[in-house]
Amino acid sequence: MSQVHPELQSDNIHQPSGLFAKALRTNNKTKWLFLLLNFAVTVLHTMQAFNMHERFASLWHIYYATSYLAICVYLIFKRKTYNEFISYFEREIRAYNDSIRKYIAKNRTLITIGYPFILTLYIIYGAYDSIVIYQQSQSFYRLIIRVIWNIFKTIIYLNHYIIIQFITECCLHTQVYFKIVEDQVKSLKMSNSSLEFEEMQQIRQLYDVAIGKTRKLDSLLSWVLPVYYFTCIGSFQWNLIFIIYEYKPIHLMLMVRELFALILLTFHIANINQLANEAFNQVYSLSYKVESVEMQNEMRFFFTRIRRGDVGLTILKIVLITPAFVTSFGTLLLTIALAIPTIFKKNLT
Repeated sequence: MSQVHPELQSDNIHQPSGLFAKALRTNNKTKWLFLLLNFAVTVLHTMQAFNMHERFASLWHIYYATSYLAICVYLIFKRKTYNEFISYFEREIRAYNDSIRKYIAKNRTLITIGYPFILTLYIIYGAYDSIVIYQQSQSFYRLIIRVIWNIFKTIIYLNHYIIIQFITECCLHTQVYFKIVEDQVKSLKMSNSSLEFEEMQQIRQLYDVAIGKTRKLDSLLSWVLPVYYFTCIGSFQWNLIFIIYEYKPIHLMLMVRELFALILLTFHIANINQLANEAFNQVYSLSYKVESVEMQNEMRFFFTRIRRGDVGLTILKIVLITPAFVTSFGTLLLTIALAIPTIFKKNLT
């Protein structure tokens, strides 16, 4: 089996790194209130900016802000389910080697990159917006007010990524269960000794535990994912329409933001199913070391379970999010996006 480096056992790699995850883990009510206040301020800001001449756009902005507030409130109420999910992860990851920890660290770094990326988008737009205001007014006072306002908007809208980071990190933790299975199988393949029944059964049990934890996460995010995908894809398409119909830099920035978050989150969700199915090839390579009938039956049970291919997160427990589904759905969205210019040309002529 894989060996643990003693110097690594005391680190905190197994603990959630996101602000929202830490708030749920520690029951820190101050952080809850701070996050809820920020989301509430976003909702109030969109309501205050309501414009009857652009009522559909205004209503969409209100819905967009409210959806994130609702997700935040829902997850706070479901914190017990989340804590049960993470507690098991902490117990398991302490017992495994450096490769698992490197996998967590690498993916966690990729997730965290989202903050500077989105912040850079807001800074670029804020600088552009402030310059335009100054050129129009030639007033340093209005320039300073605009800069302060853009900083304020950057802070409150950056909170949306906190939710994205939380969901993505949950998916990462689920992936690690299947990486542990892979790690155990590789250790058995490298071993010169014959394959023992207890070792194979232990791996199969670990795979079943990984499935159970995936379903627990699916239950936690049962309506969070549908709300998020509807909001994110709707925002992407809405801003694309504005770019075509009435181009403004803000719409391009928002579209890039949504596309980045959509790709990041969907990749981590689909990767759960991918890793679960990849276990088949890993386990199949062990079949050459099987000698007894008892072991052959154990391997057959394992193959049968993996071949079902039903492990992963779902949308409303109806559609399983797999790489194949993502490819098909992405093609559909691209088709719709390419059709939008033609639709608008027909409407304008």
